[in-house]
Amino acid sequence: MSPSSLPQSLQLSTLLNARDLGGYPTADGGVTAYGRFIRADEPSSLSSEDLEALLSFPVTTVIDLRSHWEIGRRTTPFSEIPGIRYRNVSLFDSDPDDTDSPTVKVALSDSLGRLYIHVLTQAGEPVAEVFREILAAPPGGILFHCTHGKDRTGIIAALLLALAGVSREDIVRDYAITYDLIRPIVDPKIAAVPDDIGHIFRSDRQNMEELLDYLDRTYDGNPALYFSAIGLTPEEILLLREQILRQKVS
Repeated sequence: MSPSSLPQSLQLSTLLNARDLGGYPTADGGVTAYGRFIRADEPSSLSSEDLEALLSFPVTTVIDLRSHWEIGRRTTPFSEIPGIRYRNVSLFDSDPDDTDSPTVKVALSDSLGRLYIHVLTQAGEPVAEVFREILAAPPGGILFHCTHGKDRTGIIAALLLALAGVSREDIVRDYAITYDLIRPIVDPKIAAVPDDIGHIFRSDRQNMEELLDYLDRTYDGNPALYFSAIGLTPEEILLLREQILRQKVS
């Protein structure tokens, strides 16, 4: 499937990986809501036309998952726009460009899937904070992003979709298509590094399979148990699931 035929793609010229999480069927006959959650790559080079399109969507909340090091290098236009609720919740405790950091070493020496499990197990507090920011958001669309919209964004998107009851195959597919969308950005980086490092710029299916396998092993495949383990209350979990879903199909 080509990027242009993806039903969830927002088709913005300066955001390659901006996608609505709406339209996914769930196990109990529901469908994820359109217009509520947008996963994306960083908006540091956002054009005025694309910014207007997002504001008209309307996006009312932006959750930036990058570290302060990344934001210092490539800022965001959303932090100073009236009417936008901008929040920064970093899911990495170090600079992703620092190859000596423990977090980066997990990805380089093992796999991105192991990195995702590392975030779930070691960054439970900021992960919970992301979802509490979602619960506190006003009506309108919530855009969450990291740099390429692949790893940190992929973790949050997978947890949202899993909580809604979206199938494993659709969650993996939603993750895996990222590489097709961001190739103009990452292919030059892949070409410039040794072959055994290039995988960190892709979104190979097995990475998300590893994350979902971890949830299956540790939480019986029930993402609500993971949300509970990181401190969300039953009421918060229920409200979060309600935000992801729209009325069941009759």
